[in-house]
Amino acid sequence: MAKATKAENALAAIIQKMLEEKGVQSDIAEGLAKGGVGLGAGGLRIQRAAEKQTKKETKRALNGWQKFVKAKKNQYKYKSGAKKGQVNFKAMSKAFKKTPAGRKKK
Repeated sequence: MAKATKAENALAAIIQKMLEEKGVQSDIAEGLAKGGVGLGAGGLRIQRAAEKQTKKETKRALNGWQKFVKAKKNQYKYKSGAKKGQVNFKAMSKAFKKTPAGRKKK
């Protein structure tokens, strides 16, 4: 990449200060002032970091069946045959329906 001239550096500094006044973080403003995407991987990293900071998703709580399946003590496994060692969801379902969390509500 070619070296930037004094005029380009001055213009980038002005743009950076304008962005910072608008409330953009200084590292993001610097990347955008120097060309943003044109900076290559460094510019993209700065932009992706900004996206990660703005997005914060809350995880939903597990329902009764998901909690039951997650617990190691409730995992019924096949003891023989082609599926030996795999989780037997049919047996787990029957056991879950006998628990208070798995009973049908009227």
